[in-house]
Amino acid sequence: MGYKPLNEPTKINVYHHTGSSRLPVVFITGAGRRLGRAMALHFARKGWNVGVHYNASHDSALQTVRQINIIGDSTLGQRGIAVKADVRSKSQMEYAFEMTMREFSSPPDVLVNNAGVFPPPVQLQNITHEMWDETFSINLGGEFIAAQIYSSIAFENSRIINVASLGGLEVWKHRIPYNVSKSAVIHLTKALARELAPRISVNCVCPGAILVPDEPSENDSSLIAPSRIPMQRHGTPDDVCSAIYFFATCSPYITGQILSVDGGYHDAR
Repeated sequence: MGYKPLNEPTKINVYHHTGSSRLPVVFITGAGRRLGRAMALHFARKGWNVGVHYNASHDSALQTVRQINIIGDSTLGQRGIAVKADVRSKSQMEYAFEMTMREFSSPPDVLVNNAGVFPPPVQLQNITHEMWDETFSINLGGEFIAAQIYSSIAFENSRIINVASLGGLEVWKHRIPYNVSKSAVIHLTKALARELAPRISVNCVCPGAILVPDEPSENDSSLIAPSRIPMQRHGTPDDVCSAIYFFATCSPYITGQILSVDGGYHDAR
């Protein structure tokens, strides 16, 4: 896989022990909607085949795959496949990876752990065991399970990119389960980078206040005001996708790194 970031669809030759050449493959969890969908389409425009993982977002995942296939029809022939699995289930995730490998005749070159939940704000005394367990089992456990499976099938010089959050770097009031789970993702990234070197690079992207205009969220009203962000605007899906794609295509020597995409907000506070 080439390590120079691409600015337009260009066929990337991927050479492994077989010596064969093919389009690269990315597997993205939670890729049916919002940021995950944007990532899937971003990779497709760069000439990648895409495994579009989803759980509940069936219709939007199929729409994402259709969009990927349209892109491929006019460029390099890249394709998408929608695979359903609960990230908390190792057996379901193993099946999702298996289906992706069958479709593209290769393990993914890159795993993007994007699936996650953002629970509503809740005061400490009202946090239930179920709330805590669900947040951790998806935000942290899901990334661990996917990385564990992927590490057993990945080629040398493969990549894992975890998606954490600005909320993993700082504390937001009434967001304890979310803050702690995303902070744990950051530490998981560093632990995996140490564990999987030198075969697999592992890095992490921490999005800040990101607006997805095509798919607004009920959480948009709680975003940091642009006036408090040094770049004076909310982030866009393209801002996050650029960071993800950087880690997917940069030198494999870069590992264990945490990259904030927050317009300078965290470091300027």
